Amino acid sequence: MGDYIIGLISLIVFIITIFVGIKREVNLGILAIAVGFLLGLFVQADGSAMSSAVLKGIPIISLFPFDIFWLTLSVSLLLNIGTVNGAFDFVIKKLVHLARGRRALIPVFIFFAMFAACSIGAGSTGIVVLLCTIAATIAKDQDIDPVFMLLSALSGSAVATGSPVAIIGIICNSYSENLWGVPIAPSYMFPRCAVMAILSFAVIYILYKGWKLEKWPVTKAEEIPKLGRKQLITLIGMLVFIVLALVWGFDMGLAAFLVAAVLLLLRCADEKRVIADVPWSSILLISGMCMLIGVVQAAGGIDLLTNALSKMMNQYTVKPLYSIIGSLLSMVSSITGVVLPTMIPTIPEIAAQTGVNPFSLVTALAFGANVTVASPVSSLGAIALGIMSTNPKWDSSKLFKKMFVYTFILMGVSALWAAIGIAG
Repeated sequence: MGDYIIGLISLIVFIITIFVGIKREVNLGILAIAVGFLLGLFVQADGSAMSSAVLKGIPIISLFPFDIFWLTLSVSLLLNIGTVNGAFDFVIKKLVHLARGRRALIPVFIFFAMFAACSIGAGSTGIVVLLCTIAATIAKDQDIDPVFMLLSALSGSAVATGSPVAIIGIICNSYSENLWGVPIAPSYMFPRCAVMAILSFAVIYILYKGWKLEKWPVTKAEEIPKLGRKQLITLIGMLVFIVLALVWGFDMGLAAFLVAAVLLLLRCADEKRVIADVPWSSILLISGMCMLIGVVQAAGGIDLLTNALSKMMNQYTVKPLYSIIGSLLSMVSSITGVVLPTMIPTIPEIAAQTGVNPFSLVTALAFGANVTVASPVSSLGAIALGIMSTNPKWDSSKLFKKMFVYTFILMGVSALWAAIGIAG
C-alpha cells in the first residue's frame, strides 16, 4: 500500500475516531490509544510495523507524552488544594469586592479575577465554574445582563493560553521544546495573550455599554469569606511554588509536588478530594490523542494535512486562518486533546512556506481555540449556561442564542488580533 494511501487512511481514521468518541460519549484518549494500536499494524517504524510482535508496540508506547502527563498531574494536585480549601474563593471574592457596588466596575473585576486566577494556572474547570457561579449570583443580585457577566469571566480565562502552569500553556511548551528547542510560554505567549484577552474583553464591554451601569449598594453577594489558617498557608505555598518554578527555574512538576506534599502534611485540604479532583479524564484524553497523532504523523497523515492547508495560506492570511481553525475546532472538540495535538504539528512546514514566525501561529491557534469557551455547545460554555439558567428570571433559550452570537464575535476579534500582528 502506497505512502499516500496510508497517510490518507490515517487521517480518515483519526476523524472517525473523534466522531465515534463524541457520538458514543467514550473518553477519546482511551479510544485513541486502541485505534493507534490497530493503525500501527499498517505503519512502518524501524523496519517493521509499529504494532508488530517484533517491536512489541514500543514505537507507539514511546509516543506517550510523559512531559505533559507529569506537569498536568503535578500542577493539578497543587492547585486543587487551593480550590478544595477555599483559598482561591477568597482571592476571587476579594478582587470582586473591590468594586464596592460600582456596577460599571463589577464586570471589569470579574474579568481580572479570572485573568489573575488563570495566569497562575488555576484555569481548571472547577475555578471556572466557581467564578461563573459568583458571576451569576452577582448578575442576579445587581441586575446585570448574565451573558455580559459570563463573557467577562470566560474572556478572562483566555490568558491561560500563555501561562506556563496552565494546561494549554504546558502543552504548547511541550510541543515548542520538541519542535524548536525552546519553550513558548510565558516569555512569548503570555504578554501577547494578555493583550488579546484585555482587548477582547474591551470589545464585550463596549458592546454592552458597561460604563452605563449605575452604582448600587454593596450586597451579601459580594461578602468575602474569612481567610483561615489553611487558606493562608496555601496561598504562601502557591507563592513558594511560583518562586521555585518561575523565578529560580526548578522543574515545575517537582516544585509542585514538593509544595503539595508540605500542604497536605499540614492538613490544608482533604487529600482524597484533592486527588479525586485531578482532571484524570482530560489527562487520558490528552495523552491518548497525542499517541494517536504520533501514529498518524508517522503514517504521513500530518504531511497531507499540512500540504492541503498550505494551498490556502500565505503570509497575510495564515495567522487569522489558524485562529479561526482553532476557534471552529474547539467548539466541537477538546482544545488540549484534539485541537492543539492535531494542528501544532502542521505549523513548522506552514511557517517555513509562508515566512511567518511559527510561535505566532501557535499563539494565534491556541488563543483562537480558547476564546470560544463561551460557546454554549462547548463543555465550559454549557456548564456556564446551566449555572445562569438556574434563575427562572432568565430565559435559557435566549441566553443560548446570545452566547452563540457572541462566540462568533469573539472568534472574529481573535482572528483580527492575529491578522494585525498582536499574536506575533
